[in-house]
Amino acid sequence: MKMNRNKLGKMMSEFSQELGMPAQRKAGGLGRKMLWAAGSAAGFLLIRGLYNRMK
Repeated sequence: MKMNRNKLGKMMSEFSQELGMPAQRKAGGLGRKMLWAAGSAAGFLLIRGLYNRMK
């Protein structure tokens, strides 16, 4: 299921405004890359842990 990124971003900003958090502008290129890398590393460790548990 592929969703339009603009539509998803708008929904997330509305949700954060309802929670009382100010909406942030788009992250810079470096910040986005660091966030993506951290998510990839966390996902890798999770998958590796599940794989080792199934052995």
